[in-house]
Amino acid sequence: MLRALAISLLLALPAVAETPEVAPPPDLAERGKDIAPEDWRALVEGRTVWYRIGPDLWGRERYAVGADRVVFQFADGRCVEGRWTYAEPWYCFDFGDAMPGGAPHCFRHLRHDDGLWVLSVTGEPQAVDRIDSTPLGCGPDVVS
Repeated sequence: MLRALAISLLLALPAVAETPEVAPPPDLAERGKDIAPEDWRALVEGRTVWYRIGPDLWGRERYAVGADRVVFQFADGRCVEGRWTYAEPWYCFDFGDAMPGGAPHCFRHLRHDDGLWVLSVTGEPQAVDRIDSTPLGCGPDVVS
């Protein structure tokens, strides 16, 4: 049983690893349409958002139902818990001391053509790869 689970997990990994890079549109900041907080909440509440920087998975973020709480999971599996707020046009995330660079981390959430993007205050784009119901596998490190 455990072996079958491990094999199915390994088979699922290439789908994430082989997602082709989506280059950010050069006019993202100017032509991207800001997503209103009620629309963003409708997209993500109780779901997981997958973020990419270039071809690489940056992380996944699980949005709580009925609260402004999130859990962010880095590509290496580490997780941090935080809260999000909105002050037009910025979505700001506070993970306390758990996230490098201090708090808060602020982004615009944008629609551009058929894609969803996140643009940091410094202008660094992240592609929203997908939004789905995949749970995060957070927990204590396994020690043998």
